[in-house]
Amino acid sequence: HKNGPLVPCKSCGHVPTGPERPVAWLFSSHHLSPEEMAEAARRVRAGEVPDPSRALLRHARRAMGAPDPEDAAARPLSGGQLVLLAAADLLLSPLVGLAAWWGWQEQRPVAARQALRITLPAAVGMAVLWALVIGRRLVG
Repeated sequence: HKNGPLVPCKSCGHVPTGPERPVAWLFSSHHLSPEEMAEAARRVRAGEVPDPSRALLRHARRAMGAPDPEDAAARPLSGGQLVLLAAADLLLSPLVGLAAWWGWQEQRPVAARQALRITLPAAVGMAVLWALVIGRRLVG
């Protein structure tokens, strides 16, 4: 028993991190009654591995004030972010947009697709522009 779900264990010193945090909250007095906690402790001691549903984990994250990863995955870029990305693609390099696409593929696939849709035309335009400049230099 601990004073809170996210404090170090008195016995072993373990502190829940990352994906363990919502599970620790679910197995705390914030979520369970004393009887339920005793039953959970008995089942864990017996070797049962906690495997809460996605809905319970989402509930725990919300109760803890943590962002829901599923909400972040579906969140598109705002209009201002799209304009900023397009400006960076044109003024700096399309590599900015490609880096954004690459970095967001796993956590924010909707934003990654938006970045790619903005970056590909800029990359093609820059390639054509450079080809024309280099071609004029070579041909004369």
